[in-house]
Amino acid sequence: MSTPKKYVLKPGRHQFAPGETAAHTNDNLTDEQAEWYLNRYPHIALLFVKAEAKVKASGKEKTLKKQSVDLQQEGGE
Repeated sequence: MSTPKKYVLKPGRHQFAPGETAAHTNDNLTDEQAEWYLNRYPHIALLFVKAEAKVKASGKEKTLKKQSVDLQQEGGE
């Protein structure tokens, strides 16, 4: 199972550097290469899909939050 890519291009082939052919796709671009190109050509950030951070709360965190709400309600009564 492969790990998800940090940098995902919008569909199609893309040209990153001036004079370069439009040859970059999600199939042939590694995260390391994407970082290098983004550092060198920051304007290409528009060619990438914005990744949304997905954070899952564990059962313990949910329990702590619930206990905190219960304590606040007790203090207010």
